[in-house]
Amino acid sequence: MAKTDDMRYLRTEAAIRSAFLDLVLEGPIASVTATAVCQRAGISRNAFYLHHAGVQGLYATLVDELVEDIRSESLASAERRSLTGEDDSFSSSVLGAVARHEETLRALLPSDDGSLTKCLAEGIEEAFVEAALRFGEHGGSQEHRLRCAYAAWAVVGMAARWISLTQRPILEAIPQFELLAAGVNEQSSRYLLEQEQ
Repeated sequence: MAKTDDMRYLRTEAAIRSAFLDLVLEGPIASVTATAVCQRAGISRNAFYLHHAGVQGLYATLVDELVEDIRSESLASAERRSLTGEDDSFSSSVLGAVARHEETLRALLPSDDGSLTKCLAEGIEEAFVEAALRFGEHGGSQEHRLRCAYAAWAVVGMAARWISLTQRPILEAIPQFELLAAGVNEQSSRYLLEQEQ
């Protein structure tokens, strides 16, 4: 069992991730091999396999970390809102979590065949649903489920489009995202309420 708090382990993991992201920027994810990652990172194959079961495992780890960070931020934002009663900026919190993984997203999204986008959106949607169920008044209702789905796909779509159009940090997109989301959320809520009557 590897000591994951050991400095050598941490340096090797950082080298593996950096090499993987560099290689993804150079070509499609499907063409990245463990051998290429090892050569780029300057490590042995044994060292690589102490960290990950393979390239797909590394990819899955990066995506899982992103989704888990967003899940944690979603729950924390919803909890702050329920404790204080104040309007915590949920979308700012979530986009802040996305921005923490900007390097990974900038490498992976351009060559995405849609599977990463779908995985991220579904993971984020489940995080939003969990936050709504735990802290919301109407968690689990059709309206909340649809709002969670819309918000999740909006976050992923905004991040993907921002990355494809600009080299500016994702954090700069937050004011525009909030402006867009506010109007659409109000209209979609009105529509859903009318449909339930």
